Amino acid sequence: MNKCIVLIVLLLVSLLASGQEKPNVIVIMADDLGYADVGFNGSTEIPTPNIDRIADNGIKFTSAYTTYSVCGPSRAGFITGRYQQRFGFERNPLYRVDDPYMGLPLDEMTIAESVSQVGYKTGIIGKWHLGAHISNHPLNRGFDEFYGHLGGGHRYFPEDLTIEDSYAATNEEESYLTWILRNHKPEKTDEYITDEFSNEAVNFVSRHKDHPFFLFLSYNAPHSPMQATDADLALFPSLTDKRKIYAAMVNAVDRGVGKVLDKLQELNIEENTIIFFLSDNGGPESKNASDNGILRGGKSDVFEGGYRVPFAMQWTGEIDGDVTYDFPVSSLDIFATLSALSESPVNPDKPLDGVNLIPYLNGEQSGRPHETIHIRKFDQDRHAVRYGDLKYIRFMAESPNPRLYNLNTNISESDADGQNLYWNADYKPQRDELQAIQAEWEKGLIHPRFLGLVHDELVWATEVNLSRENIELNSNDTYQLEASILPNDAFNDVIEWNSNNPSVASVDENGKVTALSDGYAIVIARVVDLQQVFKQCVVKVGSPDEASTITLSDNVLTITTGKPASLTAEVNSSRSYAIEWSSNNMAVATVNEHGQILTHHQGQAVITARVIGSPNISAECEINVEDYQEDTGIFDNDLVQADFFSVYPNPLVNGQATILLKMNEPKVYMQLYDVSGQLVKEKTLEGVRQYILNVSGLANGLYFINMNTDKMVQAKKILVRN
Repeated sequence: MNKCIVLIVLLLVSLLASGQEKPNVIVIMADDLGYADVGFNGSTEIPTPNIDRIADNGIKFTSAYTTYSVCGPSRAGFITGRYQQRFGFERNPLYRVDDPYMGLPLDEMTIAESVSQVGYKTGIIGKWHLGAHISNHPLNRGFDEFYGHLGGGHRYFPEDLTIEDSYAATNEEESYLTWILRNHKPEKTDEYITDEFSNEAVNFVSRHKDHPFFLFLSYNAPHSPMQATDADLALFPSLTDKRKIYAAMVNAVDRGVGKVLDKLQELNIEENTIIFFLSDNGGPESKNASDNGILRGGKSDVFEGGYRVPFAMQWTGEIDGDVTYDFPVSSLDIFATLSALSESPVNPDKPLDGVNLIPYLNGEQSGRPHETIHIRKFDQDRHAVRYGDLKYIRFMAESPNPRLYNLNTNISESDADGQNLYWNADYKPQRDELQAIQAEWEKGLIHPRFLGLVHDELVWATEVNLSRENIELNSNDTYQLEASILPNDAFNDVIEWNSNNPSVASVDENGKVTALSDGYAIVIARVVDLQQVFKQCVVKVGSPDEASTITLSDNVLTITTGKPASLTAEVNSSRSYAIEWSSNNMAVATVNEHGQILTHHQGQAVITARVIGSPNISAECEINVEDYQEDTGIFDNDLVQADFFSVYPNPLVNGQATILLKMNEPKVYMQLYDVSGQLVKEKTLEGVRQYILNVSGLANGLYFINMNTDKMVQAKKILVRN
């Protein structure tokens, strides 16, 4: 009996030791690496022997795609396993440490959040680029460890890093100069940053060799700035200029990959570790001298060179090596594969767009992992879908000339010699089918949630200066407040004035305050269309009584995402009091000076109303925000105030703007008014979700655009700068 027990125990130990535990996963992502700049895709100019080891030990994917052709959105798609257009992450985010909305929505689950629930140790090393606000810090998005930088790029040498505190940087350029963050603490580096990241990855693997781990090794090389060590540059004597620097930067990445692979072998955990290698998008050939080979286009394109990337994978304990796989796969599949293998949870209300690749790779399942591969570039109005080997492209904003290519015979997407099949009558059924597939996919998308780097060419207002923060007046007194906007050359340089208690003190469009009755008011100077850029002045009129209590119209509110709501406050006093409103969770709900609430994400928040002049007198309302469902009937009331359209750009700087409807409406009525209330344009939009508004003939200044359906109405201010 004892011998049997011993044998069973030994058998169990043997099974565990032979790979029955959950696999480790390492995702190594290069930044702006060209399709043809790795050995396994044919490069002879830049040797990549260590990266090639992954393909030799496993699988080379020839038709691998990321979800977008620039950095931030591509990473958002990979890390959530979902097309990022589904949740509005379609631009490279600005570096804004004070903006919780500038990044990955908090209600999207990351791969790290998923696998950490089944015992994985999780780490990210290198580039983040999914939001610089503390709510989006990697440690708040499922990672146990972080060693890297928050922005979209970084300088490489220690002597260049002159800003210690990442949260002191105010823009993308400054973020390149910050010290590296270890979790939340800044550290001064000693080496070339690519080598720092590689060494840190080796340390992570060594420390967590005894339990399953997920490591995202997110190199920022060979992304600009173009910087390389003398030792790496010396390896490429025949190359010149940017191509030489680029090759040296790729060599540093390859050296780091070799260190990680060697450590896995040394620790005897290679067979139970899945390794993915890929680039976040195609190479920007003119910018960093990368090479996308026979693929047309590069970074930022919807041609193949923009988002078809070098991609290899190994799992030496389970998958045969030296295999070439030609069917389309996606960076979306990494999350789905790891979730299936580890049995980690996913949100059933937000299903993954990727698939588990393992059954396709080991022969258990035939066919293609993906029949369709999509991309949409909202700001440029570029759309593409691959279905089988056919690819349909439309550039609505640039050209009426759509494309249809057979990638099996025309991988370079050439238009020569009739290779654009769109106008070929024999392909009309396929053309119509691809158009229908793309249109159906886009029904599940939303518009971008934040402005991004594409808009950063404009100088935006960042601060309002106000001549006074407090004034005391008697009834019928007047006072002229002065306001200025910084920086001085900001495009959006129009101030709007408001009083939250106009029965006590009113303010005109020039900042002139008039005292009317005893009490308190807050006068606010705000930049038009930038709700977060304002200054306020507390106005005390006469000798108001002390308030004793404040009561809100509601103590608990349940609101649907995107639907506005409002609170009113009643102060127990014979005088009129001003109320200061605040939210403790602005990612879920924000509130303005009038108690009007705007909801952003599912979750909970507390709205507080505090009496100005009696700071200890306050009241709270608990806000519960639920997801929007189209069949809830929330717009049944006539002309509900709703957020159903956006205008881009604003300010208007080139004589036109794009109006984008956020939901399908059969008929929408548009009216444009000037500041005097004069109707200057009107249009009925039927069966469209996008309309180009031409304002080239209008004088510069502030206008009001009103949109309404038979159920909803919304108004916005726009600033014309022709």
